[in-house]
Amino acid sequence: MKLTNSIAIMALTTAFASADIEKEVRLGDCPEPVRKTLEANAREGRIDEIEMISIADKQIYIGEVDLPEDIDLKIFVNGDGSLMKTREDVRGVAIPQFVTNAVKEMGGMADDVEKEIVGKDVIYHVDVELTGKPDLEVVFDSEGNVVSKTEEIED
Repeated sequence: MKLTNSIAIMALTTAFASADIEKEVRLGDCPEPVRKTLEANAREGRIDEIEMISIADKQIYIGEVDLPEDIDLKIFVNGDGSLMKTREDVRGVAIPQFVTNAVKEMGGMADDVEKEIVGKDVIYHVDVELTGKPDLEVVFDSEGNVVSKTEEIED
């Protein structure tokens, strides 16, 4: 599995905190290739909000889409219109069994599960609530292997 793309995307996502410009934009104000990519990946959901982030001379557009059953989908698009990744809520029977099993083995409960697709790579981000211990943020690959596990720091 090609985790390098996923890791690079995660690093880029982290860099958003130091963005040069961050602003909300309307779909009609997006460059045509960006608009087309957002619409093509919205899966007939309603594009609720679009954020444009500019880092150095690069633009990234993040479209937030409301899907049926209160599922949230985020679509990450480069300024040239190429799809970077999608990230969506996963609930109930859509949560892979390996995630459910791993969370039980950790002695916790899955609070939030998100599926991220980067090209052909699929990873799952899981917030695990633990009793009497700090909660965990765990990332699994599509085979059920733990890619990363970090303790959440409480404010």
